Amino acid sequence: MKRRIVTISICISAALLLGAFIILLWKGPWWADGSQFGRGLTPGEGAIVTGFRTTIVAFGAGILAAGSLAYTHLNHKQSRESFLKSQENFTEQAELTRESLRHSERSSRQQAEISREGQVTERYVSAIRLIASDNQTEQLGGIYSLERIMRDSAKDHDTVVEVLAAFIRQHAKPTPEGTASSDPVQAALDVLARRPEREEPFEIDLRRTTLTGCTIEGADLRRLNLYMADLTDVTFQECDLSFSDMANTKLLRCRFSKCTLTRAELDNAKVTETYFLAGEAHQLSAVGAEFTGIRFRQMNLDGAFFDDAILHHTSFRGTNLEEVEFGNACLFGTHLSPRANPPLNSLLKAFIFKSTTLPKALQGLPEIEARVQQVEEEWDDTRHSHSTDS
Repeated sequence: MKRRIVTISICISAALLLGAFIILLWKGPWWADGSQFGRGLTPGEGAIVTGFRTTIVAFGAGILAAGSLAYTHLNHKQSRESFLKSQENFTEQAELTRESLRHSERSSRQQAEISREGQVTERYVSAIRLIASDNQTEQLGGIYSLERIMRDSAKDHDTVVEVLAAFIRQHAKPTPEGTASSDPVQAALDVLARRPEREEPFEIDLRRTTLTGCTIEGADLRRLNLYMADLTDVTFQECDLSFSDMANTKLLRCRFSKCTLTRAELDNAKVTETYFLAGEAHQLSAVGAEFTGIRFRQMNLDGAFFDDAILHHTSFRGTNLEEVEFGNACLFGTHLSPRANPPLNSLLKAFIFKSTTLPKALQGLPEIEARVQQVEEEWDDTRHSHSTDS
């Protein structure tokens, strides 16, 4: 409405100016100098009239040109304002469109996540029902279904690991002599061995389990809890058992090949006819453990603790024993290879017998000979005392 009023006002002003221009062009010479003209125009007077009218025309043309420029400028300004306004509207519309798309994407993701969570929950419930079955085939199906869930859903990783550990604790019961653990127990161990590498704020709890004849390969078993477990004929191949708890555990005819046992605990464990081959056991704790017929081959036992341990017929061939503590350890029939390099002060605290094979660098030392003689005399006295009591 405002623009229409402005347009009408401009048109009226232009008409008035045009009328004034025509009248001025017609009567202007006489208004300006009419008293000097006679009844008829002489050539000089005609030139004056012509010059006046030419000036008026030039002046009008100038005004018209200025008006055209002003009009053009006004149109350009209005067009520019209209363009800027359209651009702002376009920007606002684009932002609204982008926000709408983001909202749609969030809604789609949330809906997909809800649907996925529902599917995972259904699969989880089905897997739990399967492993709770008495049928071993169904148990295997449930175990492998849980593995799939653990790989697909990082959120459910910890829960699946704990469920599998609980399954092993429930089903890894003592077996008749020479009978291996069930297939589902071995399968659950395999799944735990190849689980994805994720941060776990807990230990895998396999306390008091019987894992007869099981094989575990390439597993990350740090902080594994095997307290009081029965590990008869178990094979660990290239496993990381750092900080694991195997205190009071029975290890019969086991094999640890290329395993890491850094700061693992074997305190008070009963270890018989077991091999530890080409591995790392820095600061292994075996306080009060009983080792019989053990082979440590190419192991690094730097800083290990064998205080109060019994090491009957144990071989440390090619094994590093630097800074090892043998305080009150019984080394009856133990073989210490030339490369073992056990600390002299530590050996002097142990029970060394004539059957103990020491590195050549330590053989014949007065301190060693005196310690062997002391231990042998105490041993004879002890046997004599037992014979007398009998």
